[in-house]
Amino acid sequence: MSDTPEVVPRLPERRCYRHPDRRGGVSCQRCDRLICPDCMHQASVGFHCPECAAPRGAPSITARPLMAAGPSRPIVTQVLLGLNGLAFLYSIVLSGSARGITRLNEGLLIDGGLFARARLFDGFELRLIGVDTGEYYRLVTSAFLHDGIFHLAFNMYVLWILGQILEAGFGRARFLSLFAVSLLGGAFGVLLVSPSSPTVGASGAVFGLMGATVLVQRAVGGSIWRSPLAPLLMINLVFTLLVPRVSIGGHFGGLIAGAVMGALMLALERRNAPRWATVSLGVVLSALLVAGSVIAAAQ
Repeated sequence: MSDTPEVVPRLPERRCYRHPDRRGGVSCQRCDRLICPDCMHQASVGFHCPECAAPRGAPSITARPLMAAGPSRPIVTQVLLGLNGLAFLYSIVLSGSARGITRLNEGLLIDGGLFARARLFDGFELRLIGVDTGEYYRLVTSAFLHDGIFHLAFNMYVLWILGQILEAGFGRARFLSLFAVSLLGGAFGVLLVSPSSPTVGASGAVFGLMGATVLVQRAVGGSIWRSPLAPLLMINLVFTLLVPRVSIGGHFGGLIAGAVMGALMLALERRNAPRWATVSLGVVLSALLVAGSVIAAAQ
């Protein structure tokens, strides 16, 4: 009898084909690929993977799991949250009182809010301000200003939920491109529908993320309306249509822009396009939306 310990060969671990860092305990009934619990779609017999469960013609997503949180932190989402938070703190300091918690300082609204044009009396001088006067920065700065703590909290909550999903699925650069297009789509909608009403808030960008999330959920074979996100989306839609002082143009402009960008991103994912292709697409769409906003502001 030998003292040398017996070497038992280790069997290879069974891994999910979409999530290599997770164990695959079940095989898809159609294609026999291993899947983890997050990828299981109930079928009449057993389970199907997201691709086999998706409707015919839906994009195949294998290179990167779009609806599963990746191992990396959602840094872009956290930075965006931080910028909004810092802008809100600045508005409180600028107001010089607790009133800034419930209402945006009027001076900050005038300096950074979104509107086509307005007359401003500066001492004894009358001057025009707004996007139509060349203050194009308002297309962006307005999205980081909020009219009170509840306005900020609601937008940031939705941004945090959707940002984690989309940033993990598309990657940081693609997600930032989606956010930028959604933000500028919201600004374009504001200047089309209500160019004279000063507008602030990240709602346009948030609605764009909603539109992209709906498409992504469909692409992986699910329905957003049966997910925990459904009440959140419904509340936002109801608020847009029924609550006064809500920018309908900003919300639906962002929704449409985000949905368009999301659809194009999914099409590029299906073709395994490189990251730079999606980012370049975002730059082109952003440029078109800025040009459209400038034209709308001049009308």
